[in-house]
Amino acid sequence: MSSLSWPAFLKNFSQGHIVVAVSVDVGADEIGSRRLRGLRDLLHRVNGRMASNGAFALTVSRAAGFPEILCGFEAQADADVLAELGHAESTDRYPGFATQRVFRLDAPLEASLQAALLTDGDIAR
Repeated sequence: MSSLSWPAFLKNFSQGHIVVAVSVDVGADEIGSRRLRGLRDLLHRVNGRMASNGAFALTVSRAAGFPEILCGFEAQADADVLAELGHAESTDRYPGFATQRVFRLDAPLEASLQAALLTDGDIAR
């Protein structure tokens, strides 16, 4: 799966699919923090390892008043994989996307994702 910048993704796939990770262990004042960048990088590695059906992009946003990692996907099948890993729920907070889901990226899920990447194994919650 090819990674794009967020602006390039929005330009090329304006009706793409979004899965949002709410960083529950990161405060609203930590937008540029090493911790939040680490979570974004973790999701980037997870997305890069998934079966490729299309392009993806990630960005960090605080528009909601708290840190969120927005993961945009060209293909719904790729968005579905991340949504399943995070046990994401449907939402309507992100207008313009074909599908919208959100999940809580907490410490147990983070540890599970990291362990799966290290062992090249299945990702379990």
